[in-house]
Amino acid sequence: MIEVNNVTKYFRTGFFGIKKNAVANLSLLIEKGKVTGFFGPNGAGKSTTIKMIVGLIKPSKGSIKINGYDSTDHRSRHKMGFLPENPGFPRGLKAAEVMNYYANILGIKSRTGNIERVLKLTGIHYAKDLQIHKYSKGMTQRLALSVSLLGDPEILILDEPLSGLDPIGRKEFKDIIIDLKKLKKTIFFSSHILADSKQICDKIALIVKGRLLKDENVSLMQIDADKFYQDIDKTADTEYKDALEEYLYNLMLKNK
Repeated sequence: MIEVNNVTKYFRTGFFGIKKNAVANLSLLIEKGKVTGFFGPNGAGKSTTIKMIVGLIKPSKGSIKINGYDSTDHRSRHKMGFLPENPGFPRGLKAAEVMNYYANILGIKSRTGNIERVLKLTGIHYAKDLQIHKYSKGMTQRLALSVSLLGDPEILILDEPLSGLDPIGRKEFKDIIIDLKKLKKTIFFSSHILADSKQICDKIALIVKGRLLKDENVSLMQIDADKFYQDIDKTADTEYKDALEEYLYNLMLKNK
């Protein structure tokens, strides 16, 4: 379980070093064994929040607890896998070589069996001996997900995992997340694409301008969305035809 408690993160900008909040007083509960979607427009604070959770940056105020450990404590990441927004690998290496390198860093025993299992799970096993510079965007994302799954982590933090993928790649990647959901992994992923919401999420958190607007189970949020959708003018053009997507879109629009 991940507990984000009253977290603020500011950066200093400009000549005078004026404080600017990227995240403001954020409290969030990421439940064990559930898939939580973290939605918001570009620049909302999603990646900043994720970087604080995985320990890449520290909160300016507040705290983050992961399985009882503070996010600044290395023990909080022992059972965690992380997929960054823009993964990159040495172009000349093969996938099998990359996986072996990270497995060695993590001190994973029986590396060959672990690597084979993960590459098959993510659907990239067929290309394990292909040099990475020959990979498509979707293949690179699969390889990065494979790295994050080494050691069979309980928690997966995925920053914009579906970004830049074509429709087929998006569908296949979402299927992988659904398979991981069946394995009772705790998954927290960010996205600005609202169509990702109902298909794979148990819970949705919505952030705009660094402030949390919603943090609810999908079933409860769907009730509010249906009520909202009943009251809007059906003759007017709506951005989305799905009630939940239109509801989330309007919340972001009102608070932009």
